[in-house]
Amino acid sequence: MRQRFEVPGKLPSLNDYVSACRANPYKGAKAKKDAQEAVAWAIRAARLKPMRPPVTVSFTWVEPDMRRDKDNISSAKKYVLDALVECGVIPDDNWKCIAGNLPDQYKVNKANPRVIVELEEVDEE
Repeated sequence: MRQRFEVPGKLPSLNDYVSACRANPYKGAKAKKDAQEAVAWAIRAARLKPMRPPVTVSFTWVEPDMRRDKDNISSAKKYVLDALVECGVIPDDNWKCIAGNLPDQYKVNKANPRVIVELEEVDEE
């Protein structure tokens, strides 16, 4: 089974999260919670069904410009994977449930920044 969803806008980068944590631990926790909640809304809107692990997860990060470093952008995988577990799409985000690496693509679209997440069940034989 293949599934796909999109999170509109940008998710916080690692730099955003670290800055929030340094300002106040509660602010850092709220930043993570808010980002994870935004992803969960997108998952619910796409009506994703539970998947049988292992699952491959790939990301396309569509940014409004090239200001943020790719490694800071992709740190938002944490919010996405945690939301997938929270919404019951995957049972866990451990090594047994997530297959292979987590490939990234990066694009620029000033008018429509977003995160595109694609999931696919891996046939183990």
